[in-house]
Amino acid sequence: MKYFIKVTLLFVLLLATHGRSDADARYSYLYIQGDKVTPFYVKLNGVMQPRFGKNYCIIPKLLAGSVTIEILFQQNQFPAETFSLNIPENSSQGFLLDRQDNTYLLYDLATKQYIHPDKK
Repeated sequence: MKYFIKVTLLFVLLLATHGRSDADARYSYLYIQGDKVTPFYVKLNGVMQPRFGKNYCIIPKLLAGSVTIEILFQQNQFPAETFSLNIPENSSQGFLLDRQDNTYLLYDLATKQYIHPDKK
């Protein structure tokens, strides 16, 4: 499973950087991988993002700075979780959506740390 996630993330990162122009160099990309059981949706700064798969989300062309993402679950199976993320310039970030103690956390693949949802 970990090998699949690493290979998927590497593929996404290579795809995201392929054919980049100088004008795109300042953009960042965000990848969120969930489990195979719980489909989810993502809202970025209040705007629903397109869903290309049930268990992952790719958000391209983000500008550096603070963003708020909301993770919503299909058929409201679980309460929505809101996260504040700091997006660095010209980066690719990967997160795993992980359920712990009746809440969802984001596991940052680069720093190997959990990001807790914003307080409600």
